[in-house]
Amino acid sequence: MNFDNMFGVEGKVVCVTGGGGGIGKGIAGAFVASGARVYIASRSDLTETAAGLDAVGSGECIALRADLAEEDEIKKLAAELTKREGKLDVLVNNAALGYDIHFEDFPLDAWDKEMAVNVRAPFALTRECLPLLTATGTFECHASVINIASVDGLRIMSDNGWAYSAGKAALIHLTKHCASLLGNNHARQARSVEGGRHVTFNAVAPGPFPGMLDPILASEQGQAAVAKATVVGRAGRPEEVGAACVYLASRAGAYVTGAVLPVDGGVLVRA
Repeated sequence: MNFDNMFGVEGKVVCVTGGGGGIGKGIAGAFVASGARVYIASRSDLTETAAGLDAVGSGECIALRADLAEEDEIKKLAAELTKREGKLDVLVNNAALGYDIHFEDFPLDAWDKEMAVNVRAPFALTRECLPLLTATGTFECHASVINIASVDGLRIMSDNGWAYSAGKAALIHLTKHCASLLGNNHARQARSVEGGRHVTFNAVAPGPFPGMLDPILASEQGQAAVAKATVVGRAGRPEEVGAACVYLASRAGAYVTGAVLPVDGGVLVRA
């Protein structure tokens, strides 16, 4: 058995969408701290965020601009990664939107915006980046697509996240579909790729974390409510999702594909 560098991702090229704060920043920071070169992509200017993350480890962080609700922007992002690197070891589809609107008042344009970012964008960016991932993955060292879903895609939400929960459930199913039909190293399923692809596809399902929950976590009452909803008694820390992603992208996670990994503090098993 070989346990050397099981969790190593040093030198890997990683793209994290929505890496400006919360979970996305925690994911980017975990890879930078582990020695990877990380591109964070958002419609916002993340130059300052990238500069700050550069200081957390031996890796590197670079900010790119991309509005993931627009197909042309997704294609431009993939083209920029191709120009700069010519390969991609890890794609983390993290960017997401969420609206809290009562069912009777939920507008279809809000539904469409959520689905565009939460489901369509991961599909489209994975499609555009698949040649980069295929160029990298080998039998001994896989490439990895990690979709950041949510426990709300695995349970019935108690609030008004109608499109959010439906979109995250769709993303989980899309992950499994990709793992089966795109990651298989048999030519029959990988189609024109000689020898198949060596790419794993997995989803991480976070529970309560800073980011969208910031308004709730801003008060002691909100923090207490979040703590009560978990088994471990607190909200998650963004770097904990980052650690899960590093695991899936490293040799330690090479035999894991089509899986959904809850990082939720026990929300799903809370009695």
